[in-house]
Amino acid sequence: MNSETPVNKILILAANPQGVSKLRLDEELRDIEEGLLRGKKREQFLIKSALAVRHRDIHRQIMDFEPQIVHFSGHGAGEDGLVFEDLTGGVKLVDGEALAGLFELFADHVKCVLLNACYSEIQAKAIAQHIDYVIGMSQAIGDKAAIEFAVAFYDALVAGKSVEFAHKLGCRVIRTAGIPESLTPKLLTKNQLGTEESATTTAPLSAVSVELPTRESKVFLSYSPKDEKLRVELENSLSILEGQGVISIWHDKKIRLGNNRNIEINKNLNSARIILLLISRHFLNSKYHLNSEVKQAMERQKAGQAYVIPILISPVAGWQSITVGDFQLGDLQYLPRNGKFITDSRFWKNQNEAFVQIAEEFGEAVQQIAAESH
Repeated sequence: MNSETPVNKILILAANPQGVSKLRLDEELRDIEEGLLRGKKREQFLIKSALAVRHRDIHRQIMDFEPQIVHFSGHGAGEDGLVFEDLTGGVKLVDGEALAGLFELFADHVKCVLLNACYSEIQAKAIAQHIDYVIGMSQAIGDKAAIEFAVAFYDALVAGKSVEFAHKLGCRVIRTAGIPESLTPKLLTKNQLGTEESATTTAPLSAVSVELPTRESKVFLSYSPKDEKLRVELENSLSILEGQGVISIWHDKKIRLGNNRNIEINKNLNSARIILLLISRHFLNSKYHLNSEVKQAMERQKAGQAYVIPILISPVAGWQSITVGDFQLGDLQYLPRNGKFITDSRFWKNQNEAFVQIAEEFGEAVQQIAAESH
């Protein structure tokens, strides 16, 4: 190795304490190492792993190895924190505030943190106050998806790609593997959080031409359960915008077990900046959606609190004349703008063409909304 070649050190911290479900951590580590060994820039990467990590081992390992990338593999417990081991091999939770304070001390050399654990987006947001790039999981993630993402992520880095590209590749590989968790890994940056220090050094993703607003817009998806597959496709088509931090998408599948469904839906519907109505016969035949979610959405638009946009999913005659309260759906600006329903094969080569057009038009709409908010 040339002594002048910069080396990127990757520190993998893994924990699977007693009393929690067994994870395939050894397989994840092995596959990552194999990928790094075959990459064209493998001489620029050095990897070290630490297993059965206790809370006190975190700072020790970082100080000893001085990594640029810190990777955590294990369990997450949402707001309660990441799961490490205590001195007896049991569970020790470390919350986001504690981790953020710790990484602040090592921000001079740690540039990327990957939290490959369920519900770790909470900790990722805290750490991203100090670290350039942080990846966390927005919900539970299975072993297979976690491994696919990690392997593809490091495959991209060792090929000389950016962190942004590596994140996108990891998400796409989850999807090509046939695993429905491609939207779970979330990339956060100091720039997205408004940190002045990184405002001139961290560039946003550019896959979709959208000027980033100062804060992300929450997007609420109102849809019929019978249109679940199309909802997933729509969400996938908007994933680049979400990866940029331009939007954050919420729908009822993100309700955690044990939480009250009605309360969660009302809370997120009332806090959304943009509300998408997935128009289909199933949706419009639902009294619940028309009398509850749609009515509430239209009232928020009338009050200037939200933007309501119908997304034309599957053909339904006379949808524009449907009245909800004092409002007619046809008065709203819908997507796609050509008025052709996504599943209408007479107008599209395939559904992917329709979703791409919707993503582009929605990106423009988000940009306009951001400008109006300033």
